[in-house]
Amino acid sequence: MKRPRIILNIFSSVDGKTTTARDRNVTEWTAKGLDGDAHEYTNRLYDELNCDGLVSGSETLMVFGNHWVELDRPLYEPKKSKAYIVFDGRGRINWYQSDGLLVVTREDVSNDYIQQLKEKEIPYIQAGKGDYIDLHLALEKLYEKGFRRLGLNGGALMNGAFLREGLIDEVSLFFAPLAIGGSNTPSIFDGPELETLDDAAKLELLDMKKLRGGTVWLHYLVKQ
Repeated sequence: MKRPRIILNIFSSVDGKTTTARDRNVTEWTAKGLDGDAHEYTNRLYDELNCDGLVSGSETLMVFGNHWVELDRPLYEPKKSKAYIVFDGRGRINWYQSDGLLVVTREDVSNDYIQQLKEKEIPYIQAGKGDYIDLHLALEKLYEKGFRRLGLNGGALMNGAFLREGLIDEVSLFFAPLAIGGSNTPSIFDGPELETLDDAAKLELLDMKKLRGGTVWLHYLVKQ
């Protein structure tokens, strides 16, 4: 299968939490000056890693929309990305901002949702039927559209789905100088529990850096 290389590029607390609590926008860490510039570092690294597309899930966008956080100054916007690719398998989002957007959804999503995409001239890909998007097929179609290196930034369920399917090639992780805790707080990966340790993703450390603000960056290769 020809597919783009997938680089998970994300920031979290030192205990792997990606937000303060469920339904909270992680940008509040940045607004309060508590993230050690991890958010800014993450955005800038997409360009350094030559990501030609950024990938997110619909759940993340819905949380950001319902808990909007204003910043005193805007975060860096990646320059090398050709599209913001959102996986919205259930067709839940009513799109208001469509610039640079590419939607991935299921083949049997509602006709109303497809009609919305067409009316708003939003390019889309359909891959798989049933409960979930067929990730392998979706990536094949994204490759056919010219994407070669995609930066993945979940949420947790989407990151976990890519991980379980063996579709993550590199992990770029910024640890912000925060410890959050919480048994139900979103983390880097979520999904079904492993049945055997043999199925765990094995990582090889490529690089690590201590950055200003107390942030630490780790860059791993996922052993296939």
